[in-house]
Amino acid sequence: MIKNDEMESIMKVFCKTVTVPAKKQFLELGDMLDGVYYIASGRTKHYILEEGGAEKILYSLSAGWFFGETPVFLGEPTGLISEAMEPSILWKIPYSAFNRLVDDSKPFRAAVINCMSRKMLILRHEIEHLVFTPCKQRILRLLCSTADTNSCEDDGWYNLLTHYTQYEISTIVGSARVTTSKLINELCNEGFIRILNRQMQISKRAYKEFLNQ
Repeated sequence: MIKNDEMESIMKVFCKTVTVPAKKQFLELGDMLDGVYYIASGRTKHYILEEGGAEKILYSLSAGWFFGETPVFLGEPTGLISEAMEPSILWKIPYSAFNRLVDDSKPFRAAVINCMSRKMLILRHEIEHLVFTPCKQRILRLLCSTADTNSCEDDGWYNLLTHYTQYEISTIVGSARVTTSKLINELCNEGFIRILNRQMQISKRAYKEFLNQ
């Protein structure tokens, strides 16, 4: 998401700042929210757990995203667990102020609708990927979605704006960690990705093929 300075200046006066250290869970499944959160800096993940303890990430959100707006609008408890993936600063907007801003501020309302629409698309694409797309292709699409196309290393490799661990990749694409590790090795051998200094890069060729699908 692109941060909107005008919108931030409007909402900041109503917010309470919440500082969350890395790997800290700050919302549990079933919590009732009395406000909506905005990520001022950092990165968070929002996931569900199956009975066996396996984790499935639905969203990984960075600065500029809202979350918690759906349960607040519906008056229902959150259905996700929320955790900071890195040190994060969150702005918590009280329910009354959030509703007032949605009614009175066009930039704020547009930002909230944009955020909700993008998350809806994420979930729609997730369903499409799980139903129609092989796991290796899902991994490649995930990496392409975070490619930094503004800089190209060695005339053929893009860095990633978001650096995932293999565990995070497996939970996002819905595969076992050992399967993810095997498929990442295959993508490396096929020249679609490479790993330098423990950081993944994706080939310009693979990115172009992804765009042309």
